[in-house]
Amino acid sequence: MSYSGGGRGCRGSMSGIRYRIIRRRVKYPRLEIWGNEIWIIVPGNVDPWRVVRQNREWLIRQIEIARRAAELSGKIELVPRTRRKFRSLIERVVQEYAEELGVEVNRIFVRRVKSAWGSCSGRGNITINAAAQWLPERLVRYIAYHEVCHLRRWRHDREFERLVREKFPDHEDLDLQLQAYWIKLREQDKACSKS
Repeated sequence: MSYSGGGRGCRGSMSGIRYRIIRRRVKYPRLEIWGNEIWIIVPGNVDPWRVVRQNREWLIRQIEIARRAAELSGKIELVPRTRRKFRSLIERVVQEYAEELGVEVNRIFVRRVKSAWGSCSGRGNITINAAAQWLPERLVRYIAYHEVCHLRRWRHDREFERLVREKFPDHEDLDLQLQAYWIKLREQDKACSKS
């Protein structure tokens, strides 16, 4: 295990998986997986390693998933699609799912986002990461459906999970693919910035 300071907190790697300790003004600590990197997000007064110890079993499972995603990232291909076609696809799919779920979407945004594939605001706005332009349509649909479901159920509770599972019974495989694409796109961005 190694680490270095700087940036948004402490960085390092353990068992070949990168991690980042981020201190924020949050009420509760949390662990997030971004591609093949674990974010340990904690309030200033919380020991991040205590959070890791308390969530050891979950982390072991997530590290295995991150390894599988990293392996898969070398085998997947990006889908070439213009911004205009992507925007059209997003608008069509979000409206389709909003009608299906009986909810109303206020506005749809496509923006570059550093840490999520999509989001839903309390005002009914759906934001989809512009990087999703390079994903297969099935994954774009999965992201859009997930965000539209938040207009029915705000939290990731059992009801929310049921909604997603009914529409996408293969959601665990789709989540793995999303992690793999996240890794692939990140590696591509790094390669482009070096040249």
